[in-house]
Amino acid sequence: MICETSGRKRAVGLFLIFALMIPGSMKFLFIFALSAKLLPSMVADKKMRFFLSLPFSRTELFIYSFLLGFSLIFATTAIGWSLFDRSSSPEFLKYFIFYAFYFGLTLIYALKIGLMMLLPMLVLLFDLVSPFVTSEFFAISSQFSPIYQQNQQLSLAVSLAVLAISYVMFVFGRGEKW
Repeated sequence: MICETSGRKRAVGLFLIFALMIPGSMKFLFIFALSAKLLPSMVADKKMRFFLSLPFSRTELFIYSFLLGFSLIFATTAIGWSLFDRSSSPEFLKYFIFYAFYFGLTLIYALKIGLMMLLPMLVLLFDLVSPFVTSEFFAISSQFSPIYQQNQQLSLAVSLAVLAISYVMFVFGRGEKW
């Protein structure tokens, strides 16, 4: 049973890594899955007690988890670009903005509610359907949207603000549920 579970986790992990190599807009879905599987999943699954017993501070756990995710995105994007899509340059900043926003949002939600995916999935769904609601609303929301990023500096600022809030909540908010 244990080998079967670890085999499934490896298969899902390898699938996610190979899926991150694929260029195009589907990559955002896999980045969303990756952002939810790192530190936010440890918090939501109440496994932080083990990780906090290791000789790492909360700041180091946050930074290492975030950097691990982005380094996976960076490496797989670079490999995928060199293998599949050399016609355009890779959009590392666009992926960083999306990853930072949803990493922070899933962590905030996991810290406060304990569930991991409901609110972030609703925000993602709302962001995806916003062009179909009204053109005035989309004109405003697309400026800071982590997907559309019409104003990339504003999107970066919003993503970094969400990431900073999640950092403060994780490091200084001591209302542990684990």
